[in-house]
Amino acid sequence: MTLTDHDILTLLPRAPGKRSTSELFTRLAAAGHRITVRSLQRRLLSLMNSHPAITCDDRNKPFGWSISQKTPSNLGEMSVQEAVALKLSERYLKDALPIDSLDDLKHYFTQADLKLKHESLYRAWLDKVRIVPAHQLLAQPKVARNLMALIYDGVLTGKVLDVTYAARNAAKQSSYAIEPLALVIRGNVTYLLALFPNKNDITRMPLHRFKSVNVTDTPIRTAHDFNLDDYIASGAMGFMQKAAVKVRIRFFNGAGGHLVETPISLEQQLRSPREGEHLLTITLPITEQFKWWLLAFGDNAEILAPLSLRNEFKIRLARASQRYR
Repeated sequence: MTLTDHDILTLLPRAPGKRSTSELFTRLAAAGHRITVRSLQRRLLSLMNSHPAITCDDRNKPFGWSISQKTPSNLGEMSVQEAVALKLSERYLKDALPIDSLDDLKHYFTQADLKLKHESLYRAWLDKVRIVPAHQLLAQPKVARNLMALIYDGVLTGKVLDVTYAARNAAKQSSYAIEPLALVIRGNVTYLLALFPNKNDITRMPLHRFKSVNVTDTPIRTAHDFNLDDYIASGAMGFMQKAAVKVRIRFFNGAGGHLVETPISLEQQLRSPREGEHLLTITLPITEQFKWWLLAFGDNAEILAPLSLRNEFKIRLARASQRYR
């Protein structure tokens, strides 16, 4: 991968913050750049000569590189469109970014604020757009920032993690060596998808249950037959991974009509045998999330097939009816 001046400039913090040559080398190497410490030093000196805003603090070793606080975030003029995009990213993508990357972007967010200060039209846009959940909103569990940073680093670099983890119903904490594969943000909870040694079944681990994390130098196995999009499409994040089955549901009193505009999948079949009723036929994995969705319809939905799911709901709804007597 060819190393550009931009690759280096984006890693330089605002003064008084600074990064040493070795720190910059580590980050560039992690990003896939093939470069030596000596050649990086030469590039930094060259950049300092061509960009007066770049400074080197050589008062103490290791020397630290930074960008002047008064310099525009991108050593040039930020557009209002870029500023709006950055502020929306700050609002909605924080949990999807590695911690060190988020730290690197702080001065860009500040520059975006300054850019929008005198742009009332676009500044107002930020108050006119919100993303809201389609489910009951729950408080976000607390995750220690230092633990989150280490977990994200393990995913980014593909290194085994030594962790202490407290399962929800476990009597005590347990220690493991795990292979981090990916992160999935589901509502207000972020999950680490990981493999345990000598196992091929993926485990979902909520980040707020980690008690300690250490990033080792051991790389994870590279021969994983794993694709994050395929994993999600399988229904695994619905908390029960099963083979897809054909499901038929009858909706009453207009319920289910929204599936015309927002279908569960493009392969669904939805027809209206009579006014106020909808008959849905679809093939999909029966996950716990799908069951929660069905239960929300109450007496306005009837499961016709498969028989096993119909019987399960018959028992669950009968128990619920008993509790309200």
